[in-house]
Amino acid sequence: MTAQVSLAEMYAEGRGVVRDEMEAVRWRQSVPQAPPLEELIDPEIADLRARAEQDDLAAQVSLGDIYDTGEGIAQDAGEAVRWYRRAAEQGDVAVQVKLGGMYFAGRGVAQDAVEAVRWYRRAAEQGDAEAQQVLGVMYTAGQVVAQDAVEAVRWVRRAAEQGDAEAQLTLGGMHAAGLVVARDPGEAARWVRRAAEQGLVEAQVSLGGMYFAGRGVAQDAVEAVAWNRRAVEEGSEEAWGAEQGDAELAWLHREAGQGNAGAQQILGVMYTAGRVVARDEVEATRWYRRAAEQGDVMAQFSLGVAYADGRGVAQDAGEAVAWYRRAAEQGHAVAQFTLGLSYDNGDGVAQNAGEAVVWYRRAAEQGHAVAQFSLGVMYADGRGVAQDAAEAERWFRRAVAQASLGVMYADGRSVAQDDVKAHMWLDLAAARSTGKLQESVIRSRDTVAQWMTLDQIAEAQRRAREWDTALPREP
Repeated sequence: MTAQVSLAEMYAEGRGVVRDEMEAVRWRQSVPQAPPLEELIDPEIADLRARAEQDDLAAQVSLGDIYDTGEGIAQDAGEAVRWYRRAAEQGDVAVQVKLGGMYFAGRGVAQDAVEAVRWYRRAAEQGDAEAQQVLGVMYTAGQVVAQDAVEAVRWVRRAAEQGDAEAQLTLGGMHAAGLVVARDPGEAARWVRRAAEQGLVEAQVSLGGMYFAGRGVAQDAVEAVAWNRRAVEEGSEEAWGAEQGDAELAWLHREAGQGNAGAQQILGVMYTAGRVVARDEVEATRWYRRAAEQGDVMAQFSLGVAYADGRGVAQDAGEAVAWYRRAAEQGHAVAQFTLGLSYDNGDGVAQNAGEAVVWYRRAAEQGHAVAQFSLGVMYADGRGVAQDAAEAERWFRRAVAQASLGVMYADGRSVAQDDVKAHMWLDLAAARSTGKLQESVIRSRDTVAQWMTLDQIAEAQRRAREWDTALPREP
């Protein structure tokens, strides 16, 4: 076996023989238990496997991650499961949660809900909040395990007390409905608020509704609008959604009519999207304008977009730039990037690369991924700024590290929608992230891949490899 593997390695690397990957594959396949061909080619991966075989926990986790993401090796969820299981059996909590998810989804292994629960429970008993929340939901619904109200509350509460936002919202919902626990609107509001303050959009919507109706909190129109506004800014499709009735809509109109800029901006969003009310871009623009003239930054940017696209008003690139500028000067990152793009292209304003750099930089420093990439291009080309390859690389690296760059291309936010670019940037972000962020990025990348052709996926992977080679990871 050793000689056959060595011969496969020689053909793979071209040592002592002319490199011939087909011969390498043939010799590799002649030994069923031999490591995959990629490991013969990449000595670092081979070293990882050697250490993993000796029960080095970190090596087992790393090898599982590499196979899970396909970083530098053919993606193989089954092989990932094998190494994750060995790490999980050594007590690695994060891997136990990941393994539970893979068994539950049937990814890399036959779907097995009982085995999924077993791994979630092991992680939960070690204090992992995500696993505790999952178990709580399972016991609530009687999913896989027998329905058990006491166990449901116990696990959800343990996760909530550790700060898990989903668990806090779940516990709030239990208290609001009197589900499993005593009905207590005040306690419900307390837990929902904790989740909302962490940025969980569903909790922000719920808290806004509580303030509107006075459930568990004193009725407060300003707070109701504020929490729904935060949800709207996060792109929520639920804030002031279809479940709101005539009373809520009338209340929102009354608040907007009395000069509440937040309510005016929410109405603009509703009329733009046709949520609750019939879509009416003229009416949307009217409300955006009223809020924008009061200094509402979101409304100023939305009004700029309306002028740029000619939605609800006559198209006017100059007027669009004027409103982008007002929002940008208040620190709105997307408006700053868009203003930079206007200067870069001479759209609605005289072309000025120096001004483009100023606004790209302001947005980039706030973490706007496309602005970071654009600033890198300006440094690379020496447009509007002295050419500086090192500074270009620094901004490219910051952009590549962000999953949000891929998400922007997938959704068409700030940039033209492009599935190939979305997949490419998400692939790079997956390769350069770890833990739960990496899992989230992989899910996003795989979702984008579902509506791509095989040729598009191959092209995205090719571009990702080129970028990965051009910008090697820092040690």
